[in-house]
Formats: sequence, C-alpha cells, structure tokens
Amino acid sequence: MLKDFKKGMAAAIICASVLTGAVASESASSAFVEACKFYSRGEWSDAKFLLKKAVSYKENLNPDTYYMLITSEVYDGDNKNALDDCNFFLENFADSMYAGRVYYQKGKLLYNLGEYEKAIVVLSDFCHRYEGDELYSFALFYIGESLFAGYKYDEAGAVYERIVTEFPESAKTPAAQYRLETILQRGREEKLLYLLKQTGEEYLSAKEEYERQLRLYNSEAIDSTRQKLAAAQTKNETLEKQVSELEMQIAALKSNKEESDRIIQELREAGEKDIPAPEPFDEKKYQLKLLKEKALEAQKMLDEKVSASGSEVK
Repeated sequence: MLKDFKKGMAAAIICASVLTGAVASESASSAFVEACKFYSRGEWSDAKFLLKKAVSYKENLNPDTYYMLITSEVYDGDNKNALDDCNFFLENFADSMYAGRVYYQKGKLLYNLGEYEKAIVVLSDFCHRYEGDELYSFALFYIGESLFAGYKYDEAGAVYERIVTEFPESAKTPAAQYRLETILQRGREEKLLYLLKQTGEEYLSAKEEYERQLRLYNSEAIDSTRQKLAAAQTKNETLEKQVSELEMQIAALKSNKEESDRIIQELREAGEKDIPAPEPFDEKKYQLKLLKEKALEAQKMLDEKVSASGSEVK
C-alpha cells in the first residue's frame, strides 16, 4: 500500500488540478468527477471501473488520472491490470512527479505476481534511481522477500540486516527483524535435520548389517544342525547295524551250543567217558555285557552333543 497517499486529500488535489488544468468535454469531466467520489471514499472496485472509463477520454489521458487508476487497482488487488498500467505510465509519463512511485509499484506488483527475479531487478533499479525516497526501505524489504521466496536465504538475510541497521524507524524494520530470526531458525533446523539424516542413515546401515548377520547366523546354524542330525542319523544306523550283527552272533552261538550239546550227548551214549564238560554259556551275562557296551556308546554320544551345544552358546 502507498503509505503517504492520503486518499481523500490526494483525490481532491488531483481532481482540482485536472479540472483547472484542462478544458475537458462535459462527458470526460463527468466521468472523472464520478470516479473521484468513489476514490475518495476508498471504494476501489467502483473507482477502478469509473477511472478506466475516464481515461478512455483523451482529455483525461494524463499522469494524474492514470496514477489514481493504478492506485485503485493496487488497493483492489487487481495486480495484473495494475502492472500493465504501470508499464503504460512509465512509457508515456516518465517525467511525471509520480514516476518514482509507479516504478516502486511495478517492482512490488512483480513480487506479488511471483515474478521474483524481475521484481529484484526493478526494485534494485528503483533504489539506484531514488536513493533518498521514503519508499527506499520498502523497496529493500521486497527485494529481501523476493530473495527469500527464491530460497536465497543468505542474500535475503544481508538485505534484512541492512534494513534493521540503516532504517531502524522504517515501518518494515519489525518485519525484516522477524525474517532474520526466521532465517537463523531455519539454519538451525536444517543443521538438525542434516544431523538427524546422518544419524538415521547410520542407524539403518547398522540395522541392515545386524539383520544380515542374523540371517547368516541362522543359515549357518541350520546348516550346522542339519550336519549334526545327519551325522547322528548315520551313527544310529551304524549302531543299529552293529546291534543286528550282535544279535545274529548270539543266535549263532546258541545254535553252536545246541549242536555241541547234541554231539556230547551222542558221544556219551556211545560210551565215551572222558568228555570234558563244556563251559556253560551264560546268556544273561552276555546280554548284560552288550547292554553295557551300548550304554557306554550312548553316553559318549550324549557327551559329544552337550559339548557341541556349549560351544554354540559361547
């Protein structure tokens, strides 16, 4: 907004200068006077409409009327049309007393329309041309805002710092100070986010490595268990085979004993007297011996499993 523009007084001065400075047709004068009424009351939409009508008359095609039209469009938020009229004004009324204000408005309108690079160029040119203007700090502020909107925080910070230092009484100084604090806070947040990102990546890397090691361990443990089971199964099969062979040997011994007893009996019946008595076969004793051997073998296997299990735990 144009801070120094007092709506009622400015409208009266401009209207008076137009009416006294030119001999206008009745229609042109009527259109302009009607527009001045709405302009002085701050009814910007109606003022804008009537001022557009007024400048359609060549009698009203002057810097005063056009400046009022631009002001009405700015206050009404009609940025695109205001920018177009600023360009027309600067092309046709470059020597007007309003040229500096219109030039400033052009830069600010570019900022409002998101044309940040163009806004920086125009507002920087304004500062170069009108160094002593009261809108100088305002122009600096919108240069800073354009840089800020373009994520150029360091450059924007330098501009805001200049406003705070060189223009402490400016209406834009509190806003510039706030932006400086925002940039500092943003810098701290970005640093924390960077540290968080680094820590998060390290954590994920460590987690992935742990899970990989766990999968590898489980895989190795399964393979090891399978190998041990296979070995135990092979050993059991061997023992079963040995037991089967022993049982066959016992059966053979029984058969041999029976055959020996039959032969001795036949010799006795034939009259032989010096037949040595065979050592009696104690089947129970023999079976106990075999069971003892099996128990010792089973105990040995159990000791091996316990020892292997203890090694895995370690």
